Amino acid sequence: MKKKILIILSILLMTSMACNFSVQWPKVKTGPEVVTKISEAYPSTTDTPRLAIKMGAGKLNINEGSEKFVEGEIRTNVSIWKPEISRSDDEVTISQGDKTDSVTIPSGDLINNWDLKVGKQKPINLDINAGAYTSNITFGDIQVQELTIDDGASQSKVVFNQPNKTTLEDFRYHTGASQVSLLNLGNANFKNLFFESGAGSYTLDFNGDMKQDARVEIKSGLSNMKIIIPSDRAATITLSGGVSNVSLKGTWTVDSNKYRTQKSSGPELKIEIDMGVGNLELISENGNSL
Repeated sequence: MKKKILIILSILLMTSMACNFSVQWPKVKTGPEVVTKISEAYPSTTDTPRLAIKMGAGKLNINEGSEKFVEGEIRTNVSIWKPEISRSDDEVTISQGDKTDSVTIPSGDLINNWDLKVGKQKPINLDINAGAYTSNITFGDIQVQELTIDDGASQSKVVFNQPNKTTLEDFRYHTGASQVSLLNLGNANFKNLFFESGAGSYTLDFNGDMKQDARVEIKSGLSNMKIIIPSDRAATITLSGGVSNVSLKGTWTVDSNKYRTQKSSGPELKIEIDMGVGNLELISENGNSL
C-alpha cells in the first residue's frame, strides 16, 4: 500500500514539474544584410575536384557559367551565419557559419540567399547538405561525376537541361518531408540513382538523352510519388512495400508487381520502388518535360 502511495505521489510531483517547466530557446536577432562574394579557383588535384555546400534554412540557386570552380554571392542578415570557405588540394567547402553551440531561433525576417555559379571546364563531384531550404539547381553544361544531396524539409528542383558530358557514377538524394522535382534525369547520364524520402510530394522525370543502362532505387514513406518515363525508353519498374494505390497513364505491360514500357531495345532503365502507404503515379509519355 505504501509503495502504491509513493508511486502516485511521484507521478503527481512529475506532473506538477512538467506544468511549470518551459524551455527558453536562445534567439538570433537579424541585423543588416551582409554580402559575401565567392570566387574560388579549381583545386590543384589531378583527380576530380569536390565542391561541398553546407547550409541551413534559406534559398540556394546553382547554375552553370563560372570561369572558375565556383563563384557568386551569399546574402544573409544573421551575422553568425556569415559563410566560411575552406580549401584543400581536392576540395572547396562553403559552409554556413554558426558560432553558437546551442539551438537558436532567428527572429525577424530571415535572409539567407545563396546564388552560385559552377564551372564547366572539367568534371566535378558535388555534395549539398542543407536544412529546411528552397533550392533551384540547374546543371546545364556542368559535368558532374558524383552527386549527393541531403536535406531536411525542403522545396527543391533539380534540372538536367543539357546532356551530362561525363558519366554520373553515383547520384544519391536523401530528404525529409519535402517537395522535390528531379527533371530530365535522362540527361544526367547516371549509372546509379538512390532516392530516399519521408512524407511529401515527389516527381522523378526520366526524359532526356539517356546513353547507357541505369539503375534506380527509391525508398519512400507516406508520400505522393510521380514517375515519368518517355514512351520510347525501355524501362521496368518493380514495386515492393505497402503501396497499393497505383495509377497508370500511357501504355504499360503489367505482370504482378512489375510494370514495363513497350520499348524493348536501347538503354534500359530499371527502377525498384519500396514505398509505404501513399499514391504512386506511373506515366509513360511522349516528349520532353522542359
